[in-house]
Amino acid sequence: MPEEDFLGALKMISGEEVLSRVTSINDENGHYLVLDSPILVEEVTVADRVGAKVSPWMKFSKERSFIVPMDRVITVVEVDAEVEAFYEMSIQKIDPEKEKTPPRNQGRVGSVEESRAILESIFKRNNKWS
Repeated sequence: MPEEDFLGALKMISGEEVLSRVTSINDENGHYLVLDSPILVEEVTVADRVGAKVSPWMKFSKERSFIVPMDRVITVVEVDAEVEAFYEMSIQKIDPEKEKTPPRNQGRVGSVEESRAILESIFKRNNKWS
């Protein structure tokens, strides 16, 4: 699994199939995935045609990011450009106020480890005077 974020298709142990921006986190507490703007994808058949129905993964939450332990996930795969276009179109329909996700690495500030190191140094500096 790539260390930087990517658009992934996830199969959850609940049976749900989810499309989401995914970031993997491995720390002393375990292995987790951060899902940003996840959408639930369900197969539907209408008049003998198979299609997809999408909805927010967490329908009643104002949050856009969720932390999921890896033991709740069966598999994660990176999707191709066609599925990425479908995801972006679906996000715009579900949440028109959400800004379009920039292409990979565009606007990326740093890795989780870099951010953690910066926050720890700020915390240590601020607690130095206590």
